[in-house]
Amino acid sequence: MEKMAKVLISNIALPTATIGSWTTRMSRFVIENPNFFKYILSPNKSLNTSVFCQKRAFITWKKPLRKLQLRHWVASDYIKQIKKIAIKYDKLVIVVMDDSHLVEAISLIKHGLKCEIELVFSFHGFNLTLDSKIITSIDKILWLSKLASDKNKLKYHNFPESYVIGNAIDSKIFFPLDAEKFITNRAKKGYSESDEILIWMANDRPKKGFHIFKSVAEQLLEEQTNLKVIIIGSTQTINHPNVSSVGRIPNSEVATYLQLGSYYMFTTLYEEGFGLSMIEALKCGNAVIASNLGAIPEVLKGLEQNYLIDEPEAINSWEDYFNLARTNSNFGKERLSKKNSGSIWNYEDWEAKFIDAV
Repeated sequence: MEKMAKVLISNIALPTATIGSWTTRMSRFVIENPNFFKYILSPNKSLNTSVFCQKRAFITWKKPLRKLQLRHWVASDYIKQIKKIAIKYDKLVIVVMDDSHLVEAISLIKHGLKCEIELVFSFHGFNLTLDSKIITSIDKILWLSKLASDKNKLKYHNFPESYVIGNAIDSKIFFPLDAEKFITNRAKKGYSESDEILIWMANDRPKKGFHIFKSVAEQLLEEQTNLKVIIIGSTQTINHPNVSSVGRIPNSEVATYLQLGSYYMFTTLYEEGFGLSMIEALKCGNAVIASNLGAIPEVLKGLEQNYLIDEPEAINSWEDYFNLARTNSNFGKERLSKKNSGSIWNYEDWEAKFIDAV
């Protein structure tokens, strides 16, 4: 019998090309560190370490049947494989990627397995909603911010060991263009060097605040005739000739649009665990105007060209800070340098923290 193995559990295929708050960095991690995890349980079987597992939806939300469904339907693929793997080892370190159902399911079987289980939960939100019994079954929690870690410690007794490892953005993909490339790439998309470009990127969930952005952008477009707007990731748009909606695009194409921008608005209306897109935009050279919620102030602390909105539903606040960003950046002409961009939330720093924590 072997002594120990590390197991990665994800409800999203790893590796994957889809856009997500953590899928890009974890896809890179499992490819570049093929021996770190002995097994990767996800809806993918492309790697030597891959074991195909699919999470299923609950059939009913009736409370008496919930745990039964969780073990024998929702997480059954993962549980079956963990039981098989557990026979071979004295200890398993199981890392669950940001899925409260899967971490709960494993906590339910953890003490019934023959080998020792160290359960690690990589949590990417801001507010934990797990039952206290599940919390006591988790050995470690990996956090994106200290603010989230500290806040949640106040909610639970017997809190697990905590590691703040932050997030990661690939500085080889998200970086500011040099002056010549900036002009050339803008021209390819139909923009001039003098255009001021405002970007918004998120999905269609109401809590991402597109309705706020729409109201702000419509007002700004009336005031600034050469202002251009790019909307990424949403099916919603703004009916104006200066607005371009590119919809959902592969993660590999996101930077090509962010690198054209002057300003980025992050109009979230809830407590974000990190706010990955705003850092991607900042690293590409945009001034960032964001809601002062959740981990956002910690994520942006000490960085250049960022502005926090204390009352994100107040349209006038966004307009005021946009105009301040214009003035402070010399109307979009002063941009972050590539050297400074590379040191912001880079992948290598995150990887070292992740490996150390696990």
